[in-house]
Amino acid sequence: MVDSDPSMLYESPVLQAVTGSVLRPGGLDLTRRALAFCDLPAGARVADVGCGTGVTVHYLRRHRRLKAFGLDRSTGMLGRAGQRNPKLPLVQAEAARLPLKNGRLSAVTCECVLSLVEDAGAAWREFHRVLTPGGLLLLADVYVRSPEHTGELASIPATCCLKGATSRDDLVGRMQQSGFTLLVWEDHSEALKRLAAQLVFACGSLQALWGVTGADTTVNPLPPAVNRARPGYFLAVARKESV
Repeated sequence: MVDSDPSMLYESPVLQAVTGSVLRPGGLDLTRRALAFCDLPAGARVADVGCGTGVTVHYLRRHRRLKAFGLDRSTGMLGRAGQRNPKLPLVQAEAARLPLKNGRLSAVTCECVLSLVEDAGAAWREFHRVLTPGGLLLLADVYVRSPEHTGELASIPATCCLKGATSRDDLVGRMQQSGFTLLVWEDHSEALKRLAAQLVFACGSLQALWGVTGADTTVNPLPPAVNRARPGYFLAVARKESV
């Protein structure tokens, strides 16, 4: 079986109708929450990796007075962003290959994206490379709350964020191995539950929702591994170590 394209869900009218242009659990509320832990002065350089339709970039520039710009792999998402605000500084790029100079950024935001990156290790290295010493990494994404079942998520018949989810311990371990110190970790799983319920309602059934991701629902409409793994949603802030 060939994996589906993860952009199918994010570019689907169903998700856009439910979430608007933000396309993730918690929306800008979680972005504001993460920024509350960061002392970023006006004019600080910030990259939003996986910027989607550019909502976070617009918010950072207009309401936080930050020199923010966005990167995304999807031409469809960037096209929508350009239609909404043609002046936003956006670039097509992969998280694992950022077209940025070393040590130039005060912060990197990456919201509901890292779990979709095929080479997460390369993305972590890139985050570390482009940040200045003491720079901040703001993450929000799905994670597994029952780590003993993480490996079972490979049975999901679609390429989606749940398939790439890992445990808190694994995420924190990767942070430390990549040269980051964890400053903040918060569980916001209720935001994921609310979004999932809204999507099921909009699609009419759970099986129909899996179909939106491009999964072959006749084979396995809902892998039992999803329930066993207990997916959650987290917000984290980490600092690049200066040495």
